[in-house]
Amino acid sequence: MIDIPPASFRGTPYGEVDAAALDQLREGFDTSQLLHLVDGLDACLAEMGGVIALRDSLLRLHAMALTLVEGTALSVPTENACVWAEAEALQLDLEALARWARCAQLCLNPLVKLVPDHGCEG
Repeated sequence: MIDIPPASFRGTPYGEVDAAALDQLREGFDTSQLLHLVDGLDACLAEMGGVIALRDSLLRLHAMALTLVEGTALSVPTENACVWAEAEALQLDLEALARWARCAQLCLNPLVKLVPDHGCEG
């Protein structure tokens, strides 16, 4: 008689997953964490004025840098404009977004670990 070990993967409506990882996930993963990620992203983006505001700030900084570095004509009003302050504000916004992204990666990691091991050697 051949002793066949149980499958290390399990079929689900969303594809095959690692059976042990799924069991572990079911024991301790709080799915509401994913909703908290959405809330965190919304808060982070709202703090910086939204994705379009972030994009506009990057374009504004680019235009300022073009003038300073390459000597192009002014395209951003100079009144109350300070290139380093613009860059610093963008840097702070991007650092906040990066913190959110690192948190999101940690939250998603248990779901990523569901990748099944079919025992295929490459």
